[in-house]
Amino acid sequence: MTTGFCAAAWEKSRNISEPPSRPLDTGFWSVLRLAKDIDHDEQRVRDWYLTVTIRELGGKTAQELVQMGETDRVMGFLRSIRRGYRD
Repeated sequence: MTTGFCAAAWEKSRNISEPPSRPLDTGFWSVLRLAKDIDHDEQRVRDWYLTVTIRELGGKTAQELVQMGETDRVMGFLRSIRRGYRD
């Protein structure tokens, strides 16, 4: 997967709703777009993706899970938040 590259290439000035034109991992961008639907603050989304461990998903960060090929689990977690099942 290219997610490690994606996170490294994710510039602070880049708007996460506008992925760069080079081919990148779709899981990475899918998670970020859904997270941004929940929290519109891009800095908080960036910090969450890179540093916040998700207890319900084995104590790993979203970045770690996406790198492991677990994008669907992260997306399901975010959808449950969007539905109001978790804060």
